Amino acid sequence: MKKLIAFLGVLAMLLTMVSGISFAEGDTIKIGTIYAMSGGNAAIGENILRGINFAVDEINAKGGVNGKMLEIVQGDHAGDPQTGKSEAERLINQEHVDVIMGCHMSVVTDVVAQVCTINQVPMITAISTLDMLSNADHEAYEYFFRLCPLNSVYVRDMLQYLKDASEQTGEEIKKIAIFTDRAAIGQELIRCVELFKDEFGFDLVATVDYSSNATDLSAQVLALKQADPDAILCDSYIGDATLFVQTLTAQNYIPKMIVAKANGFTDPAFITNLGAAANGVASVVEFNPDLINGKEINEEFKAKYGVNMNGHSAESYTVVWLFKTALEAAGTTDGTAVRDAIAALEIDGEFPGGRKIILPYDKIKFENYDLAGEPHYRDNTSASVAIAQVQDGEWKTVWPFSFTDTQILYPAPLK
Repeated sequence: MKKLIAFLGVLAMLLTMVSGISFAEGDTIKIGTIYAMSGGNAAIGENILRGINFAVDEINAKGGVNGKMLEIVQGDHAGDPQTGKSEAERLINQEHVDVIMGCHMSVVTDVVAQVCTINQVPMITAISTLDMLSNADHEAYEYFFRLCPLNSVYVRDMLQYLKDASEQTGEEIKKIAIFTDRAAIGQELIRCVELFKDEFGFDLVATVDYSSNATDLSAQVLALKQADPDAILCDSYIGDATLFVQTLTAQNYIPKMIVAKANGFTDPAFITNLGAAANGVASVVEFNPDLINGKEINEEFKAKYGVNMNGHSAESYTVVWLFKTALEAAGTTDGTAVRDAIAALEIDGEFPGGRKIILPYDKIKFENYDLAGEPHYRDNTSASVAIAQVQDGEWKTVWPFSFTDTQILYPAPLK
């Protein structure tokens, strides 16, 4: 790591000898995007692009950035880190993009962030949540910033929700259990619960896991029933999430609270598969159409694209507005100047001359800080998630309480 830091430092000194490009010298300001536009995750990439294009259209309709129009230049990593690296190099060296956003998959984001730092091109990830992207091993990635919450913040907010829920339910949550896949997503949930449970005063009474694409979860549900937790924290893909709730109802075991870390539980097929049995299940969400501060923009988005915003499109929309604000503050597209402007951003409530923050928090600032005793760099320290609950067959935001008027459905009926 020391060699990388030294190399980047020397390269930075060499590159700063090249003069910046002022707004007056280019027809447009180019935003490079690197997402999966082909392969199994192409639908995710297309959805992200909707959020980006929506923001670009808004900004350009109002005169752009200091009179210059924003232009999107797309890359396609197709789910492969090496392809992502090549696409980043192409966008920087051939397309001459001014800033980059990406890449949805954290393993690709990691590689692209290094390319951006070497070439002094500012990058903001809207979506990549893997904790390690901003840890001590990435201190030298000075051109890389993260808007979204970290994985550990997702879980911390899940636990905070359980703590706060007593204000409405009148019952304190004390015992919790984990139900999760044995794959990486499950191990991350387990790690993060272990990290924060004592801080919140929870007693972890059971950790129940299973292999992906299970055909029978009876034994796992029985183990949970015997542990008798006040709340169950989950992370599963869609097939297993569906089977889990079906098995709960089949065994007539109805936990009072079920809170998922998204994934299969927020897949559109989840409610379709289960019907009324999904009622009461809760999950973290980065955005929900009924969030008080996002309703108006979501209605405009839906009128244009025929679908609601979700977390991915809302966060990518927000990053475009962050770039606009930083570019205007910098007064140039010079990478170092824009990087410094991003580092100095403090958005409170709404963007200057623009829209409200539509995510479940009202401030954006990138900072270096400690999380659970570990240093992290250039994260949006105000980032958090919301909690939505299936009520009458729809996801309704129930937390944070200041962002919604909907009460928690307690206990979860699963019917």
